[in-house]
Amino acid sequence: MDYERAAAVVDEFQDLLAQHRAKDAYLAKIKPPVIVGGGSRRTHPDEQPTREALAEFHAEILQRQPLIEDIAVEVDAVDNPARFAPLPTDAFGWRWASAMEATQRLVGVLRNRSVRSAILGPSGPLLAANQLHPWVWNAAVDRWDSSHWTDAVDAAARAVEELTQHKTNLSSLSGPDLYSKAFSTEPPEPGRSRLRFSAIPEKSEDGKASRRWTSAHEGAGAFGRGCAQGIRNMHAHGTAELSEQQAIEFLAALSVLARWVDTADVVREA
Repeated sequence: MDYERAAAVVDEFQDLLAQHRAKDAYLAKIKPPVIVGGGSRRTHPDEQPTREALAEFHAEILQRQPLIEDIAVEVDAVDNPARFAPLPTDAFGWRWASAMEATQRLVGVLRNRSVRSAILGPSGPLLAANQLHPWVWNAAVDRWDSSHWTDAVDAAARAVEELTQHKTNLSSLSGPDLYSKAFSTEPPEPGRSRLRFSAIPEKSEDGKASRRWTSAHEGAGAFGRGCAQGIRNMHAHGTAELSEQQAIEFLAALSVLARWVDTADVVREA
């Protein structure tokens, strides 16, 4: 979660509430009392513009309210998101009073994260699932949102394999064999292209094979085989349903593999 951006969004929401409260108080001040018995009611010239401004603020607050509730759920499990909703009637005061109080608490939670970290210790790095490689996340997201962790991982693994086959034109291969051939340090063969990390020179300055180049490709091939055998074939191994933490770790591994395949150049037989 981007806590800095979340804090800015909540600050903006709080400012909207403050502006609505100021307009609401001004309207109460200028609104003439109800005349009983047929007397005339003189309307203040600011009454109608103030009502219109209140309506605009109210609409804007309602539009932003769901996002604020989502942020509150994410960072402050103690708070009740329902508190951000307007009261059903303004007969007993300002309708957004509860929302302002909840927002003030949320602002404090977000602003005090650095202090809490210093006192309670760091929470560790956070992994943003939607920042995983698109091959992985686009395949997994629907199943992930429905809490089907194992299916999400399986879909992502299949997607990476299929896109690797498509990029390398190695559709006849699958699983460990696909990644072994794709990243093989041997020259490409007829109908069997290779993936190459072009940023790593194949030859060292003395004209010999670069150990770094060899290690990079052999490592990528081994990593691909590990993903194929240890992740892609989970169902074949009879693996029980994954936990959310296990699933995100598997997706992260697949994301690394997907980035290597995606960024590598395709080399075909000359």
